[in-house]
Amino acid sequence: MPEFIRTQSELMSSTAINDAVQNTLDELNYSYDDIAVINYSNSGRVQSIQTNTIKLDKIKIAVTKSAQEEIAKIYDCEVDIPLGAFTDIAFLSNAGPKLNVNMSITGSFNSEIVSTFEHAGLNQTVHHIKLILTSKVITTSLDYNGSITYTTDYEIAQTVIVGEIPSSYGSLYQLQ
Repeated sequence: MPEFIRTQSELMSSTAINDAVQNTLDELNYSYDDIAVINYSNSGRVQSIQTNTIKLDKIKIAVTKSAQEEIAKIYDCEVDIPLGAFTDIAFLSNAGPKLNVNMSITGSFNSEIVSTFEHAGLNQTVHHIKLILTSKVITTSLDYNGSITYTTDYEIAQTVIVGEIPSSYGSLYQLQ
């Protein structure tokens, strides 16, 4: 039975957290241009990328708060466990009448914003801005106590930065 409760807890908490992130990002509705500006030199070359740290912090704070609120909604919940789950026989794990079990779910969350660059071709780079959310979810019931820690990343924004097309391309090899 503890495995069944753990699985239900993972499902319920991950759904709540994903909903919290999606709803928050939809509500804020930031585009790449809202949180990052590409600065060009006079000759048109990419010179720097400037991020709006205030908006990025707002995303972190809002997502963390929303995740806490969503987990609080399912703090006290009930799951129906099939009687077969008590047998430790896989074939019977979903069989029989269902028993109602109360459980409590709570969690803590840590978020960070990560900016990465990825090579995307001869003269292209993809700039990713991601939210990394680490969740520690604790579940308790009559005969189960457990915690789950998982990290999920969410793409907040991305853009392709196109540079100059090189006049030549090749590699030099030195024979020995």
